Amino acid sequence: MANIPNKVLDLIRARTSTKVLVTSSKDAKPHAIVAGSIAAPSAETMIVGEILMRTSAKNLSENPKASFLVVSGMESYEIECTAKARLDKGPEIDIMNKELEAIGLKAAAVWVFKVEAVFDQSASPNAGTKLA
Repeated sequence: MANIPNKVLDLIRARTSTKVLVTSSKDAKPHAIVAGSIAAPSAETMIVGEILMRTSAKNLSENPKASFLVVSGMESYEIECTAKARLDKGPEIDIMNKELEAIGLKAAAVWVFKVEAVFDQSASPNAGTKLA
């Protein structure tokens, strides 16, 4: 397990950053989506709401390995994770759906991930550097 550094957490929490979830099917076919519901409730946990993500959800049920990419301008970080759970009831889904209601969306579930590693992927000489 790894902890997400504070500067990366700040970028994840920034509403203006772009957040991408990358999953892979059981036969290693990658699939990437932009997801506004990506969050980090703690330094060792990432979550995403299952909203219109049929392929990603199928991939995660077959292969729990995933990566998140968080980008703002030339600053970019990759967070490698393993899916721990899919929650379709409870406080996590209730909180997420309360926030999503304002934009007319609803999550069928919340996927919870354990952070495995964090890499700087910025357009700089630090690209590829492992941070955690």
